Amino acid sequence: MTPPFVLAHVSDFHVSTFGDTFHDRARIVRRSMRVADTSDARFEVMWSEAGWKVLHTRGARRSKLTLIDPEGYAHAVPSGVGDDIQDPVERAAAKACRLEARRAKTLAESLPSEGALAVMLEATPKNSNVRLVRAARAVAAAEPDMVVVTGDLTDDGDGYELVESVFRAWKERGRLLAVPGNHDLYAFPLAGSGRPRATVESKRAAWNGFARRIGLDLGPTGGWVRAVPEANAVIVGLDSCARPQRRFFRHNGAIGEAQMGLLRDVARGAEWKEARHRIVLFHHHIVPLAHGVGRGAPPEFGMRLDDASAVAALLDDIGATLVMHGHRHVSEQRQPAGSDFHILAAPSLTLGCRSGDVPSFWRVELGEHANITRVRIPVAAVEQEDTVGEEGRG
Repeated sequence: MTPPFVLAHVSDFHVSTFGDTFHDRARIVRRSMRVADTSDARFEVMWSEAGWKVLHTRGARRSKLTLIDPEGYAHAVPSGVGDDIQDPVERAAAKACRLEARRAKTLAESLPSEGALAVMLEATPKNSNVRLVRAARAVAAAEPDMVVVTGDLTDDGDGYELVESVFRAWKERGRLLAVPGNHDLYAFPLAGSGRPRATVESKRAAWNGFARRIGLDLGPTGGWVRAVPEANAVIVGLDSCARPQRRFFRHNGAIGEAQMGLLRDVARGAEWKEARHRIVLFHHHIVPLAHGVGRGAPPEFGMRLDDASAVAALLDDIGATLVMHGHRHVSEQRQPAGSDFHILAAPSLTLGCRSGDVPSFWRVELGEHANITRVRIPVAAVEQEDTVGEEGRG
């Protein structure tokens, strides 16, 4: 008997430049909103390494220092309160080393060994970049033939190179598929977030570049189609952020008529009609999701898929069998009342499930039927402690 084709459904990594997330604002790595003025006339270099610099303002007291990262943004130097390092230059350099080790680009270029990863997790257990490295190894252990990602790969449009690195084995075989999420594409509403301000245009360009590198053929609608004959499947990826953001503080999504037209066109083809598994991916949820047994679905101001009813009707019309999404960080498998398709809602692979469950992903065996199993990511006891990571100080 031919073994089933195994698909791993993962979502909501929220990787970022240094692994801090908007979901954990106490640990946001605060830096200047714009590239800092570091002219030689104003500053002298006190220390430099790997593109980081500690600058001293000429004519000022020695403690008047600025820490500059490789992209030119300024970071505050730790005050030294409760710190064993007394020299301010050494404190700044130590902070730079901690941040650089968790930087998405640095991790992507050289993934840490198991021992080094354990040390990083113990020091900064909630860092999403480090957590993704650990989670990707758990995904690999499940031996999937394909990995599909349903959005929010990044927290604010930066860090795709780390996603490519940890899932390189699937990327190189053309078996890494993804759709974007609201964090990947929309403007984020937190003013004074302590991050350089990404634009909608810069985020869209970053997503398009990532999609090209993993081999996705984005059509004019932003959607894509992939036939997988060995799985007897056709997979369609849709951009639920294709419609412009209605308000700066709203992250509602929509599939839109153009992508629904794409779905109708695909459904007319022989590949779709003959496929046993007809799968559709997008980011926003199609039905409200409670955060656990006995709990009602929470209010969804600025969060929902606005054309969910029309999309659900179309999915039934075209005979979709499985719909996968992320967005709400809820792990749930269901068949909506009155519908013939099944839904797989994936939690955050790095931040976990809003029910309080640990990070997990779905292992889907595509055989005569879709056999679905939730796989939890092992979490060390140290990660249950609510301690402030070093990169969040200062």
